[in-house]
Amino acid sequence: MSAKHKINWRHLLIFIVVVEIIGILSGLLAGDIKSHYLALNLPILSPPAAVFGPVWTILYLMIGISGYLVLNDSSTRAAARTNFWLFVSQLVLNFGWSIVFFGGNQYFIGLIIIILLDAVVIMCIRRFSFVNRAAAYLLIPYLLWLFFATYLTLGVALLN
Repeated sequence: MSAKHKINWRHLLIFIVVVEIIGILSGLLAGDIKSHYLALNLPILSPPAAVFGPVWTILYLMIGISGYLVLNDSSTRAAARTNFWLFVSQLVLNFGWSIVFFGGNQYFIGLIIIILLDAVVIMCIRRFSFVNRAAAYLLIPYLLWLFFATYLTLGVALLN
């Protein structure tokens, strides 16, 4: 957080809640993800289904904080607008992936979506690092998890 801005706790909470709700809605719209996951032929290193809920809850918390920080610290309206659309783009791709992959059984389309998501999160980290380093650092665990999820997505696409 830069010295020029104080934390608006209400706005921060709104960011976190909205991002968490987006994750919950995606899961609900995707159907019974746990049963679907357990029925798949999975690649090696696939974690137990119980891992995903806690991991995504923590990641969505970090994504929400990151979004708040970068938009709070963007120095111009143009920068804020660009940062906002990058942030929203990764949320939209993230939201759609579960629905396409689990809800639609479209594994190769899911692979394309997650590769695009990887690229957008990399762009977010790069751009956010110029505005607020903490906002960029908060997205690194998300990116690492996405790389792992990309591997899993590819494995499922090939094995199913």
